[in-house]
Amino acid sequence: MVEKKNRSGTRYFEDEDGEFAAKECTGCGEVKIMGYFCKQKERFGGVQSKCKPCQRKYYEENSDYILERGHKYREENHASIAEGKRKYHEENRSSILEYHRKYREENSDYISEKVRKYREENSDYISEKARKYREENPHVWSVARHRRLARKSLLPDTLTKEQLEEITDRFRGGCALTGCTDGTHLDHVIPLATGHGGTTEQNMIPLRADLNISKQARCIFDWFYDVKDRFKLSQTKFDELIEYLAEVNGMTANEYEDYVRWCHDNPRVIDETILDETGSAG
Repeated sequence: MVEKKNRSGTRYFEDEDGEFAAKECTGCGEVKIMGYFCKQKERFGGVQSKCKPCQRKYYEENSDYILERGHKYREENHASIAEGKRKYHEENRSSILEYHRKYREENSDYISEKVRKYREENSDYISEKARKYREENPHVWSVARHRRLARKSLLPDTLTKEQLEEITDRFRGGCALTGCTDGTHLDHVIPLATGHGGTTEQNMIPLRADLNISKQARCIFDWFYDVKDRFKLSQTKFDELIEYLAEVNGMTANEYEDYVRWCHDNPRVIDETILDETGSAG
């Protein structure tokens, strides 16, 4: 090997092909092969000036300063760091997804065991977090629960959070028949128990809790006229609701009533566990 020095006086050695083979550590002063140095493209020789043991020693002796410096830098450059990460992920999305897919595939047993152990050791925390999330995001939880019920009946489950928000806005955050904003339930107009309808934008309305419990799996037309006086419901409100449902289903009001009655008169057999889970398939 040929010994040389760079402009700052650091010794380094080249092999017979002119490639870097070893260099002097600016920390301990020892000459070490390139494998003892961490890579850093912009530095001399493409590696850091100090060897790995010296770097480790430096970090151990100055950990508080390094952490504080890093924290301050991230705080002062938060926007540019975030933009850099976003740009990197955008430009390398395919390779990142492939890397994670391959990692999960090669480490499936390890990941499964790690997840199982975490859930076992943090069951109370997970339950509390889920409870709090359901309380703070009732619309998201409601969509997920109703879509799951529709899937169990092999019915459409296309309702999205955005569609539910549109339905809620349409009825001003209240019951479709009373306008009451206290304790509304999400109701399947054509109940899942009929084996028709599903959890879709065209089949969901908000109903006051007592009305929803009263309706259960009944035909909305028969149910309304039976309970209209008892709950003091408005005929005008009901007619407007039917007009809305007919419109979102691409029908006239009469066609929609015929369709709803046909669904009740021609039920499909579904899994009875749905009734067990909800107490009602409405």
